[in-house]
Amino acid sequence: MDWSYKIRLRNLQMLVRLCELGNMSQVAREFNVTQPALSKWIGEFEANIEVPLFERHARGLTPLPLALELARQAKGIVGRLDRACAIVRYMKNPAIGQLAIGVSPVVAIALLPGALGEFHRLHPKVFVHIQENTLDHLNSKLLSGELDVVIGRIEEGQPAPDLGYEKLCDTPLCLAVCLSHPLSSIEGVTWAQALSYPWVAPPPASPFRKLLDLTLEAMGLAMPNFLIESSHIYTSALLVKDTDLIVPMSRATAQCVQSSMKLKVLDLKIGNHGSMGLLWRPEDKDETLIQDFMSCARRQSLKMVV
Repeated sequence: MDWSYKIRLRNLQMLVRLCELGNMSQVAREFNVTQPALSKWIGEFEANIEVPLFERHARGLTPLPLALELARQAKGIVGRLDRACAIVRYMKNPAIGQLAIGVSPVVAIALLPGALGEFHRLHPKVFVHIQENTLDHLNSKLLSGELDVVIGRIEEGQPAPDLGYEKLCDTPLCLAVCLSHPLSSIEGVTWAQALSYPWVAPPPASPFRKLLDLTLEAMGLAMPNFLIESSHIYTSALLVKDTDLIVPMSRATAQCVQSSMKLKVLDLKIGNHGSMGLLWRPEDKDETLIQDFMSCARRQSLKMVV
């Protein structure tokens, strides 16, 4: 009998944690089993597949390449099974089908509402789950099967090699201020003027901040006084109200929020820009719901003025 017939979901979860922690006693506590029982299972599993999975040493376990690959596959299996359980719950109700979408903050504001509105008109009874996060977190969830499709800011080098990728549109940067800001009424604002005021910006490790820093450096400009750091662009836009703060954002985001938040986009040319794109698993290329949503996202991106 093939070894896969003997393995259980709990075994896969333990394998993943063993590869992540390399500590048998800690994994045994997490799964409420004795360490000898866990050690026995590892030995039986290795005997079944006829290949060692771990290098044992005094400090614990070091996963060998096969263990790491099996753990990667196991994450996908566990993620898919979790999704299957969710589908059973949802389809007991009026919902017919399910779609899980991951979006970066820029997409959540600028592109998702229009794309999702069109998709809902096409599939009014499909349950849609949305997760908003940075692209590195969304990529891992897409690979594990927790998400079906991701739309995000795709800066150079970020798309994972195991995923399909399609660029949707460019997202140029801009600077925005509140309507009472001293620069809001000035035509032809200069960079010297913009850099004389404090800015709200994302933390230094964020992709948007890295792009912003590279852009300013490429233009030969000094770094602004980043007086406030905020991880969420919507929060950043709210913070500039009735202040002399300047907030950098994508032009697409600014066009969506400037009316409701009473913002003015400064007339400054910014050389660099990011891009917005779709990510999906190649094996899902024929899934109707995923393809329909991606088509909606493509059509919505064409309507975005950049």
